[in-house]
Amino acid sequence: MRHIKEQLRCGLQGVVQGFNTVDHVLRPGGDDQESASKPWHKPAAKKSHALDGVRQTILIVCLAGPLYGIAMGSYGWIDGHRSFNAQILQMIYSGVKLPLLIVLTVIVSLPSFFVLNSLFGLRDDFAQALRAVVSAQAGLVVILAAFAPLISFFYVSNATEKSYPHAILVNAFIFGTASVTAQRLLAKWYAPLIKKNVRHKRMMLIWIFIYAFVGTQMGYVLRPFIGSPEVAISFLRENPFENAYVRLWQLVMEVTGVMPL
Repeated sequence: MRHIKEQLRCGLQGVVQGFNTVDHVLRPGGDDQESASKPWHKPAAKKSHALDGVRQTILIVCLAGPLYGIAMGSYGWIDGHRSFNAQILQMIYSGVKLPLLIVLTVIVSLPSFFVLNSLFGLRDDFAQALRAVVSAQAGLVVILAAFAPLISFFYVSNATEKSYPHAILVNAFIFGTASVTAQRLLAKWYAPLIKKNVRHKRMMLIWIFIYAFVGTQMGYVLRPFIGSPEVAISFLRENPFENAYVRLWQLVMEVTGVMPL
């Protein structure tokens, strides 16, 4: 009986610590002493380096990311184009690919970011910078997860035969809103670094550019996320490694009439 109580206590402590981690991601610079005084939370020793907490924030990305991905991939079922059994594979794919998009974008962007930090003489602070960018991505995923019920409600209330373009636009708007909010979180996480050395502000802006550039291409490679009802469900589209920016230029040319549709 005592063993069972101890397991329940540890489990509850893990849940509370998980909520504390999410709160810490969304409110950088909060009072750590206040959180340490909460029930089931042992007083934490002073952190020895800035990489503490990176593991927890990565876990948030992996656990919260699928929530919005599944909601995004449920379009074909909620809109009535496919049965649940036919659409569930797309929901699983989207649930896996959304956190994969975040993680792969960060992994691809980090080497150049590390080199630039070294060239700017900021290598000693890279651990703190890494925690800042990872925490901002965790914040992005939490924000997206909070929008999951909203996108599902939109699918239900806009169920028409030609609603797929609307679904793309609404998801793009939600991603844009979440991304802007995440950049504000990044600025808050970066504030102590900028206060220490103003060159960190330039590096933060460089990171945003690198991340956006890589993320756009990564999202294009990993499509589809919503899943067109007219296309068979698959994990990736045919020829996934096309250049997103070339395709975007072609679309602009087609819309403006420079190239035939």
